[in-house]
Amino acid sequence: MNTYVKIKGFKYNSFGLRQEWLYSFLTNEENFLKENNLGPKQIEAFIYFLKDCELIDKNRNLTLLFEILKSIYLKDGPYSQILWGIIWINLCFNVSIFNWWATLPIGIYHRKEIINIILLNYGKNNRSLISGFNTLKETLSKSPIGEILGQGIPIKKGKIIQGFNKTGLKSLHPIVILYNLYKYAEKENLYEIDLYSLENTLYSPQKIFTISTKDLQKSLLDGSQYSNLYRLSFDRLGLIILNDSLKAINILENYVGGEKNEI
Repeated sequence: MNTYVKIKGFKYNSFGLRQEWLYSFLTNEENFLKENNLGPKQIEAFIYFLKDCELIDKNRNLTLLFEILKSIYLKDGPYSQILWGIIWINLCFNVSIFNWWATLPIGIYHRKEIINIILLNYGKNNRSLISGFNTLKETLSKSPIGEILGQGIPIKKGKIIQGFNKTGLKSLHPIVILYNLYKYAEKENLYEIDLYSLENTLYSPQKIFTISTKDLQKSLLDGSQYSNLYRLSFDRLGLIILNDSLKAINILENYVGGEKNEI
């Protein structure tokens, strides 16, 4: 089942989130915003991305999440599923174009089809529509979100991107799942979650990562070392009980305090 998402507008000047920008920011921190080779519109777009990824606050100060993701980047490497999984979750929670894309099922989507569906959900046929498509295109093709997270592998003719193959995932790191679930719990004030009821809900890990509930549960169980962060009900299949004293950021704090083992 597909869920309708109203696309509210576009603010990134046709630019997407590029991996080299994020890596430079994680390495050089605020200095990158002052000393870089980006144009004025590019840096403006990137600052919007940093706010939407929750890496800086409204005053452009670094957040605790920035410090944690920098640690993950340095220890797990630039293609860490956890690093990019957290980035993608926050984009889907905070930006309607990405939240909308997350609702689309596995499949091949050509450029014209994507633009037509954006038009239906945006409701206006103007130049911003193409800017929104370009933001999505660049984010999927110029960061690991497209390939590593299965959210859209570019289909090319020569150098021209003609569409994307959305493959989804068969496995997902338990820390990414738990961060997503706790973020959802904070938003909805709901700490007992039926994973099967959740699968067609906006902001669920099933939607955001295009992963089945069965594969989601298997990924959780494979990460038994994180079982202290949640409980599974013995009476009701698929019911997960979160600790209402924890927040999503605490899940990541738990991870960086332990071993860094990528699945």
